Amino acid sequence: MFSEAGVAQTGWDMTETASGGPFPEILAHEIFLNAVLASPSCPVFVAKDAPDDTDRRLRVIADVSCDPHSAYNPIQIYHDTTTFDAPVINVPGAGAPLSVIAIDHLPSLLPVEATEDYSAQLLPALMTLKNDEAGIWARARGAYDKALARL
Repeated sequence: MFSEAGVAQTGWDMTETASGGPFPEILAHEIFLNAVLASPSCPVFVAKDAPDDTDRRLRVIADVSCDPHSAYNPIQIYHDTTTFDAPVINVPGAGAPLSVIAIDHLPSLLPVEATEDYSAQLLPALMTLKNDEAGIWARARGAYDKALARL
């Protein structure tokens, strides 16, 4: 999106975050867009004390992943989601103003793109439905059988 708009950006992925966090480099940017799948191996990107950093340029965080209640939340400066009616949390701190957008269903703003992406991910699994002895359907059956055994 930023490339299409002609806005310079810094792309980060697993390679750039492999050393673990937090990452002070994030604080040197004005906007941070987080869209990672948080998991136990996900490092902290923005630490709790980031709002107090007086050298921080960071002013806006858009957390598309939006999982503030998870133990794996990589953005530790907020603890609740925002809404379409109140889309921003202003984070208190000694540094410059810092706002977080954390609408937990933000992708719904892009219904066509979300639908196309979801179907592109689902279709390959549906195409293997006849073969329930391997792959995703075997794993699903195993999970079902395990849950059923607990009843």
